[in-house]
Amino acid sequence: MKKIYALAAVACMAFAANAQNGAPLYATGEGDFTGGKWVPATPDVFEYANGVYTLKVDSLTQFKISTAAGDWDSFNAGAYDCGEEGYGNEVGVARPLYANSNAENIECPWKGNYTITVAGDLSTVTLNTDTPNPGKVTLYMMGDMNGWAPADAWKLNDVEGHDNMWNLTCSDEMVVTAGDGFKISTDGWTKYNIGVNPEDGIDQVFLEVPTGLANYTENGGPGNIILGEEWNGIVWLKLESDPAFASIILSNDKTYVPDDEWMSGVKNIAIDNNEAEVYYNLQGVKVAQPESGLYIVVKGGKATKIMK
Repeated sequence: MKKIYALAAVACMAFAANAQNGAPLYATGEGDFTGGKWVPATPDVFEYANGVYTLKVDSLTQFKISTAAGDWDSFNAGAYDCGEEGYGNEVGVARPLYANSNAENIECPWKGNYTITVAGDLSTVTLNTDTPNPGKVTLYMMGDMNGWAPADAWKLNDVEGHDNMWNLTCSDEMVVTAGDGFKISTDGWTKYNIGVNPEDGIDQVFLEVPTGLANYTENGGPGNIILGEEWNGIVWLKLESDPAFASIILSNDKTYVPDDEWMSGVKNIAIDNNEAEVYYNLQGVKVAQPESGLYIVVKGGKATKIMK
């Protein structure tokens, strides 16, 4: 009798673990969703058959799934994500899913036409696509100067010989006014959403001063990059081996090339507290011996304002 009860208990546990099978499952996000982009009231509904959920979405970059539709509170309460590790960069791989009321967006390996497959018990998600891997991502400057939308004129170019570096030289018509904000991102604001890290206390970026930037999407993303003066020159962007860190340099000299140390990608992730500080005035001119006043100090690849 004990064995019978034990088998019955196992059966009950399995039923409880797979209770989601067949119940509605929803998705919304950045892509060609029939119910609209990021609309939890009219999310697309997965099809359920043979123990799995499937949904096809074209031009997909990121999405959220949930067991509940309605407003965002309801949708998030039933949401699932892939945890801190995210989905990853390989298609066709089943990644674990976790119930999470603060679920992050599930980011696709690249923008494409995807079939999303979810296990019936919501334990895994698998992304498949016939859209070829584009290779190195395409980055755009998006901000007040262009309506926060990707445009060919504001597309950054690959820097030859550097897998992690991009630049862009402005035409005469391309101007970012002092005080205007922008970010650097991929089309769809997925994978890369690059701006200032509020924790660094940076409220303006100055020309020809290397500035550390953050790349993340949680909590609404990083802050806008705000320039201290009008810019119509060249921008250089470098992504570090740590994907949460980037570095940017802007100049109104369209022939400007950063120094060899910056171009080489040498950077100490663990900052040496004894590392030399470099000071600049608010016009971006290097100051050997700063006196009283407001300066930009650069150390460890990051720039901050200080009062001497």
